[in-house]
Amino acid sequence: MDDDKEFIEAIKDASDCSSATYAMKLFARMLVSKSFSQPHVVWEATWEYLTDDILYKKRRENGQPDMNLTIEKIKNIALTEIENHLLSNGCSLKKWPHMPKPEDFGSYNGNRLIDDDLKYVVEDQLKENERLMAMITDEQRGVYEQILDAVLNDSGGVFFLYGYGGTGKTFVYRALSSAIRSRGMIVLNTASSGIAALLLEGGRTAHSRFGIPIDADEFSTCKKMEPGSDRAELVKAAKLIVWDEVPMMSRHCFETLDRTMRDIIRSSENKPFGGKVIVFGGDFRQILPVIPGGGRAETVLAVLNSSYLWEHCKVLKLTKNMRLLAGLTDDAAKELQSFSNWILDIGDGKINLPNDVAGLPRHCLKLKVGAPIMCLRNMDVADGLCNGTRLIVTQLLPHVIEGRIITGNKIAGHPVWIPRMFVTPPDTKFPFRMRRRRFPVTLAFAMTINKSQGPTLESVGLFLPSPVFSHGQLYVALSRVKSRSGLKILITGKEGKTQTKTLNVVYKQVFQNIP
Repeated sequence: MDDDKEFIEAIKDASDCSSATYAMKLFARMLVSKSFSQPHVVWEATWEYLTDDILYKKRRENGQPDMNLTIEKIKNIALTEIENHLLSNGCSLKKWPHMPKPEDFGSYNGNRLIDDDLKYVVEDQLKENERLMAMITDEQRGVYEQILDAVLNDSGGVFFLYGYGGTGKTFVYRALSSAIRSRGMIVLNTASSGIAALLLEGGRTAHSRFGIPIDADEFSTCKKMEPGSDRAELVKAAKLIVWDEVPMMSRHCFETLDRTMRDIIRSSENKPFGGKVIVFGGDFRQILPVIPGGGRAETVLAVLNSSYLWEHCKVLKLTKNMRLLAGLTDDAAKELQSFSNWILDIGDGKINLPNDVAGLPRHCLKLKVGAPIMCLRNMDVADGLCNGTRLIVTQLLPHVIEGRIITGNKIAGHPVWIPRMFVTPPDTKFPFRMRRRRFPVTLAFAMTINKSQGPTLESVGLFLPSPVFSHGQLYVALSRVKSRSGLKILITGKEGKTQTKTLNVVYKQVFQNIP
C-alpha cells in the first residue's frame, strides 16, 4: 500500500533547514512526479510548514510590521505560488480534483500557459538582443535574418540549423528569442534533453512541452494537446518553435508533433507543423536515437533525416568556430583550430584513435556530504533539476537529500531538496511493470558518455576499458573540451594493458542526404 507519511516527513525536513518557499517547491515537485497517493491529505498535514514565512514576507513587502492575514488568505497565497510553479512545469492543480484551489482559480478565463510565456519584459529583451547583435558573426547573421524574416512575414517554414560544437547554435537561438520576445510575441524553446533545455531561456524538454509520448510510433499524437486545450492554444499562438539536439531523438517524435499541429491548426495549405516556423538544431556526428535490439540500419532509419519531414527542412549550416574569435594569440588559435578539425574528422569517421540500459537505478545508494551526484529524472526543469543535472550533497536528512546545483550558469549554486520518488523502468519484457520508491540520483565522480552530451568542460579524463559501441559516442566524449590540453585518454585492453588505438563507430549513411 502506498503511504504518504514519508513525503510528509520529507517536507518537514526541508522546512526545518530551509525557507517555506523551498518547501513549497518541493511540494509542487512531488505533485508533478505523482509521488502522493492523496495530495489533499499531504497538504492538510503540511500547509503550516509551507506557509510559515508568508506573513513575514508580506509585512516586509508592504512595509507594515503590524499587518495580519487570515489563515485562509495565507493558504490562498501558498496555493497560488504552488499553482504558478506547477504551470512552469506544464501542470496545474486542476489535475487533482480534491486539492484546494486558489480563490481566483475558477474565475480566471485566460490561458495561463500563454500568460506565462508573455511575462518577458520587452525592454529587457530588446537590450539583450542589442547586446547579442553586437557580437554576431556574418555567418550567424545570415541564418538569423532568414529565420526572423520567416517569422515576421508569417510565411512558415522548417529549418535545420546544422553545426558542430562551438559554432554558435545556442547563440543564434538566444538572438532569435530575444528579437521575437522584444516584439511581444511567443517563442517556445525546447530541447531533446533537460540539460540542453537549461541552456535556453524558458527552455523545456520537448516531451514535457508538447506532451509527446516516450514510446512514440507512427500512430502517436501529443498527449493533452487536443484542439481547444490550453497547450494547443499556446502552440497556435507561438511565432517560433525551437527544438535543439534533435539527432538523438527518434523521427517518430517529430512526426507525432507534426500530426498533432496539423490537427489543431488546420491550415488549408496543409503545411508541415501547420505552417509554423520550426527551427531544429543539432549535429549528426553526435549520438543517435537508441533503438533497443536494433542495429545500424534500424538506427539510421530512426533519425530525423530519414523522415518524410526532412524534404521540407531547409538546412542552414554554421561552420566557423566562435572560440577562434575570442582574442586568442596566433599560436593558440592554430592549436584550437587543429584540435577542432581533429574532432570533426573523428565525427566524420575519417580517423580512428591511436549506452546506458533503461531500467531501475542501483538499489544500494551510498552517499556522504560533499559527494557529487547526478539527477536521473526530469523532476523540475523550470528550476534546473533534470536528467543529467549534477549536484554536490550538502546535507543528508532522514527523508530528503539537500544538494547544491553545479550545472549551468544561471542555476549553479542553487539549493534543492530531492525526496524519494517512484521509479519505473520505461520498458520491460515482463507482463507487468515493476516500481520502486528511491532517490532518483546516482554518484557522479564519473559519468557515461551518453550522460556527458551537452555541457562543455575545462578538462576531461576519458577511460575506455572497452571500445565505444554506438555512432557518435567517441565524438561526443572528445568534444566536451575546448582544447587538446584539457583532454586525457586511457585505453586498456582485455588484460588491462595500456593501448594507443580504439574503435571509432560512425554510421556514414546518416550524412548522405545532408546538403
